[in-house]
Amino acid sequence: MGEDWRLTGQEAYLLGRPLRLAPWVPSRPGGDHDHCEFCWAEISDDETGQADFSEAWVIADDNRTWVCPACFDDFRETFGWVIVE
Repeated sequence: MGEDWRLTGQEAYLLGRPLRLAPWVPSRPGGDHDHCEFCWAEISDDETGQADFSEAWVIADDNRTWVCPACFDDFRETFGWVIVE
């Protein structure tokens, strides 16, 4: 896929997937944040005061796999993501 340090095999589970832009919500009971699948930026509702993003792209059919806005912009075409409302 290229030599970008953020690419670590995500094509195995992210190629052509549907994504939607959404405010962060816990993907598991008691969860207080998630991470971007590429750069590991923290995504949360920012109650921790350490979140990099409170809104990001989430895989629309699992609602637990997150991609930060910067990585979305960088990899949108490469991964052929389908944008859903």
